[in-house]
Amino acid sequence: MNHRITVLDETVYKRIAAGEVVVNPAAVVKELMENSMDAGATAITVEISQGGKELVRVTDNGAGIVAEDVPLAIQKHATSKISTLDDLDKIGTLGFRGEALSSIAAVSRLTIQTRTADSPEGAVLTVSGEHGPEISSAGLAEGTTVKVENLFYNIPARMKFLKNTSRETVNVTSVVSKLIFANPHISIKYISNGKIVYHSPGNGSLRDAIVAVYGKDIAHKLAKADQASGEVRIHGLVSQPTFLYKSTNYMSFFLNGRYVQSKNLQAAVLRGYGERLLRGHYPFSILHIDIPLNRADVNVHPSKLQVMLYNETDVLDAVETAVSKALEENSTPPVLSFAETGTAEEKNPVRPEPAAEPEGPDEFPALRSAEKIYQPKPRAAQTPNYVMPPREKPNVFQPTQDFGALIDSVAKYNEPEEEQEMLEDVRRLLDYRIIGQVWNTYVIVECADCLYLIDQHAAHERINFERMKKAAAEGGAAAQGLLVPYIATLPAEDFSLLVKNAELLQSLGFDLEEFGPLTLKFSALPAQVEKSTAEKLVEEVLFELRNTKDDILLQRDAVIRASCRYSIKAGYQLSDEQIEELMREITGLEAIPNCPHGRPIAVALKKSDLQKGFKRIV
Repeated sequence: MNHRITVLDETVYKRIAAGEVVVNPAAVVKELMENSMDAGATAITVEISQGGKELVRVTDNGAGIVAEDVPLAIQKHATSKISTLDDLDKIGTLGFRGEALSSIAAVSRLTIQTRTADSPEGAVLTVSGEHGPEISSAGLAEGTTVKVENLFYNIPARMKFLKNTSRETVNVTSVVSKLIFANPHISIKYISNGKIVYHSPGNGSLRDAIVAVYGKDIAHKLAKADQASGEVRIHGLVSQPTFLYKSTNYMSFFLNGRYVQSKNLQAAVLRGYGERLLRGHYPFSILHIDIPLNRADVNVHPSKLQVMLYNETDVLDAVETAVSKALEENSTPPVLSFAETGTAEEKNPVRPEPAAEPEGPDEFPALRSAEKIYQPKPRAAQTPNYVMPPREKPNVFQPTQDFGALIDSVAKYNEPEEEQEMLEDVRRLLDYRIIGQVWNTYVIVECADCLYLIDQHAAHERINFERMKKAAAEGGAAAQGLLVPYIATLPAEDFSLLVKNAELLQSLGFDLEEFGPLTLKFSALPAQVEKSTAEKLVEEVLFELRNTKDDILLQRDAVIRASCRYSIKAGYQLSDEQIEELMREITGLEAIPNCPHGRPIAVALKKSDLQKGFKRIV
């Protein structure tokens, strides 16, 4: 090691500095698109190949670069955005450091083609990490095209840390979508490997910009937010409380047109929703924050994603108020047409918690016939007794308490006096008598000195889970075709995740195929799934895949759990034949008597507990 201090060679420190600005292809796309926007472009085309590692090309119809200034474009800290120290206090452009093109030129093969409106011909600059710039003249259209090839070709160590092509494509797609939301007045076309992914209209409508990215189905699920308070104005769109996600990835903020990240802004939006949000769920929101330029410092980090607000409390209060008012003004009850099937919940879906049981009326009123729901199975061999775990003793009932409360309380605690008795496993019931169904939720079965209350939804989830698991192990689960295919336009990350797991999904009964940019067509679902639940099921599958380790067996079981969630629900009135078939299925189970999410299938209510409740014995 040389302990003497020396000045690094220019080629070395340029590459080191470039790493602060250019960390991946997405960063290149962001910097080039922002340059186009600063140049006043009204139309921008972004093209990438192999996730941007092989090619990034950004073309705009902006002001262009004066021919004499083209060599300066790739020099460090050369910029047209600012000129004095005072300009740092009121930055109104997206770029201002003069680092982007210089950094990109140090780690790639760069070509710039540009012409201004008053110039008869354009200029072409080519440069790479080891070769100086070469400039020539050419006949060009007004505007600028920047082509970046072979990113990090001269820094193998950095290239090794790039993600796979799919992941880098998702990163670029995310950047482009954010800039579409930030600039609805600019028409942006995004092409990946020759396919058009997005093409925003550029008509100034934020709603139309969102539709260009997420599809037309999202349009009616959004509420308009617009709030002015002093120097602060908040405007944008937030989702109705019935349209939620299970992560904060769908909350975007733009400060004076610049995409920024802030936990405090996210918290302000959540406060605006208040008790309207389900626990663990987050809204979709795209909010623009307009404040005086001198009230924010964007010169915090080269990525320019973090900002410092000088009046942050006022901004957060304005965001909270804007969201709250938007939801109040759009809190009309859902309209149900008699010509439609399904309930309001189906038309305004909420992303469900995997382990939670829906409350209230069932979401799917049309119950399929018993022969379609149940497939008789041979009765399993005898299994060991199931010992109910000890719990706290129930409170003593007063004679005035009703029978429904008695059943609820005893079923909840179900504790014998001194010694835990051996209760018969619900799977072993042979000489039983079906009493009936209560509250369209529980089946009551009498066997010896016990009443068994069976949760019809939990039981059928377990039955379907075992059936699908067995079918998948044997080579493929049964599928049911959809009369009208379900078309899903998805965020880039979700689209990539489903495509990556397409083979697994197909083995479980899903029939899906690409149907345009970031769009999948589902022509069939697993046979056990209610057809009208396609949208919710896809969201549930995505949630399970995101939160499951990259293990094929774990992912298989996770997708099956998601599918089984849409079995018989609480709220279905079962016929006598359906109840009998359900009991035959339960008593034939080999698996543990719990649903796939861990809830018990049945609880036992002993005759002695009833007698104690009615004071027949003490």
